[in-house]
Amino acid sequence: MERKSISFEQLSDIFGFRVIAPTIEDCYRVLGIVHTTWPMVPGRYKDYISTPKQNDYRSLHTTVVGPGHERVELQIRTEGMDRVAEYGVAAHAIYKDGRTASAKEMSDSSAYQWLRRTVDTLAESASPEEFLEHTKLELFHDQVFCFSPKGLLIALPRGATPIDFGYAVHTDVGNSAVGCKINGRNAPLLTELQNGDEVEIVRSKGQVPPAAWESLVVTGKARAAIRRATRAAVRRQYAGLGRQILDRSFERVGRPVSDDKLKAALGRLARSSVEDVLASVGRGEMFSGDVVRAVYPDLETEKRPPVEGAKGPGWFDLKQGENLKFKLPNADDLTAIPISGLGSDLAVRFAPDGGAVPGDRIVGIMSPGEGVTIYPIQSPALAAFDNEPERWLDVRWDLEDKRMRRFPARISLQSINEPGTLAQITQVIAEHDGNIDAVKMDRPNSDFTDMTVDLAVWDLKHLNAIISELRQKPVISAVDRIVA
Repeated sequence: MERKSISFEQLSDIFGFRVIAPTIEDCYRVLGIVHTTWPMVPGRYKDYISTPKQNDYRSLHTTVVGPGHERVELQIRTEGMDRVAEYGVAAHAIYKDGRTASAKEMSDSSAYQWLRRTVDTLAESASPEEFLEHTKLELFHDQVFCFSPKGLLIALPRGATPIDFGYAVHTDVGNSAVGCKINGRNAPLLTELQNGDEVEIVRSKGQVPPAAWESLVVTGKARAAIRRATRAAVRRQYAGLGRQILDRSFERVGRPVSDDKLKAALGRLARSSVEDVLASVGRGEMFSGDVVRAVYPDLETEKRPPVEGAKGPGWFDLKQGENLKFKLPNADDLTAIPISGLGSDLAVRFAPDGGAVPGDRIVGIMSPGEGVTIYPIQSPALAAFDNEPERWLDVRWDLEDKRMRRFPARISLQSINEPGTLAQITQVIAEHDGNIDAVKMDRPNSDFTDMTVDLAVWDLKHLNAIISELRQKPVISAVDRIVA
């Protein structure tokens, strides 16, 4: 009553009768007698005989206004249907039209198909909570019935979308969905399906379901499949990054690497498959040097040159007095891992609070469980990794695809506190095709205002042009780039 916001008098199942009829035809005859004797309550009639539930429950449900103006609910079914309702899926094995069900009949049963899907979900779920969530979603929803273009009937919970429909047809259909047609018309994938809708899923081979779909679907099967696909996509990205890292690590020591060699070293690496090794390296949970030593145990570890006597361009002192140096990659250094852009790879991210832009000399830092974080080489945050040389990674910009991308940058300004100052600043940025993401203002005194502006720029040349123009404004006393 609380959930449906109804009064006690509005309850329709205080009185209930179950009518057991000899045959299906008799069930519908009983229904006709009931509806012609007492007025039917609109919206309370459900035919689960022609469209059974996924667990094979079959019955006719109706509510009528009986004697004394009391609402009465009736369930009309055959003896076989009643056994399934009372004893569940197992009733198929002991009773089916008065005889033992054959193996083919058992395999055709929608109840057993539902049970198999449930068992598959149990096997594929990452945790018991996922399985519990799936079964609760499947059991406690009213249903809508939709059709595929070939006439396949799909039962879905109320509020289901074409995404749920696609996953109900097949996991691969849901994973590759990019659009849909409902009753022959193009419709958004988030459209709520209605009874009798014909749904056609438009697919693309290269599609990966977005993680945001998980919060938009209503069926447990769809939610579990999206989680699996998201985990698999992230794992593939980490494995791809790990392979690039290992290829370059083995190239530096002049030794060949192959999946067979990695497979032979799985015992020493405590991993069960080559993909596990690659993903662990990509996530930063295993360092490439450890893999090289596991594959070639007799290989001597390469020693980096000391500070004294180390000459030549490209060498960067990590910390004065340390016996460690790192050679920074040049733009044409093919041994460095290419970085193409922000958000292009979940396994690669840019440092917060400023990040890096094309034109900066950059370095990658392996973070366990997170992949690679890209820093500009002048970032003071790199000092925290001075004593962890195994976490440093050579990276380079790779923007040869000519697709224009903006990169985050942060600048600090000190301006004179007078009317129109902010307008002049934003005008300079707009005229130079910069995009403002955020502005933070602080007024230390009545004469000056300190600002921090987060920008999105094309490259270092673009950023420097904006800074140079801002410095020429009389209302600006100082402008500097912030690199965390």
